[in-house]
Parts: sequence; C-alpha cells; structure tokens
Amino acid sequence: MNKVKGLLAAVALTAGLSTLVGCMETAGTVVTTDHATGSTLVLEDSTRLRDQVQVLRVNYDEINGLKRVHVTLASTKHKQLRVQYRIAWFDANGMELDPDSKTYRDLILEGRDAVTVTGVANSAAAVSSKLRVRDAAVAGY
Repeated sequence: MNKVKGLLAAVALTAGLSTLVGCMETAGTVVTTDHATGSTLVLEDSTRLRDQVQVLRVNYDEINGLKRVHVTLASTKHKQLRVQYRIAWFDANGMELDPDSKTYRDLILEGRDAVTVTGVANSAAAVSSKLRVRDAAVAGY
C-alpha cells in the first residue's frame, strides 16, 4: 500500500514539474494586416508581453508596386525592454512568401518610448502581412 502511494506521489510530482516546464510562454503579439481590405487584427497571446508592449498604430502603403507596412509599438514600462520582431508576407491564398529570408530582428524599446517598425514585401503577389513580436529573454537570445 505504501509503495502504491509513493508511486502515485512520484507520478504526480513528475506531472506537475513537466507542466511547469512546459508552460514557459514563447508566444507574443501578432499584428495581421490585410492590405486589400484594410483590416487589421491584433492578437496578444503573451500575458507578459501584453503588459509591456502596446500596438499604437498600423499604417500601410505601396512603394514601387510593393506593399509596405508600418507598425508603431510602444513600451508601457519605465525600463528598457528587449524584444524581437519578424514581418512575414502572404499571398492571396494565405501562403507565406519567402519564409526563409525573414528572421527575427532585435528591437530595444526604451522606457515609455515608441518605435515604428517597417516591412516591405519582397513580391508584388503579397496581399497581407503579419508582424510577430516576442520577448527576447523568453526566446533565449
């Protein structure tokens, strides 16, 4: 009987630790802009990042026949914040255009400061963009 209780306690402890380790939040803020309809959707998947970074404005235009997006991010904290961002472009079918060329870039937001990040599509077939922002510390960089 004591062996069964000990085994159950060990299983419960292992499951609890696995859950805690697996709960590290790597999600971030996602800003999706449809350049054809003009709609913008902001998803804040990280409770930690939601309290630190705010999306102030989303503008878009065209330059030399290519779509361009400008997203203004602001720090809501008084301390310096290090995040990473990536802007991906999608065609009318929702397929990402040239995903291998778009890596995350570092961005430092000073306390209570706002910064505008800009992305230009690498193809005239692009109709929508998606900005992903993640916490650099959680991402491990």
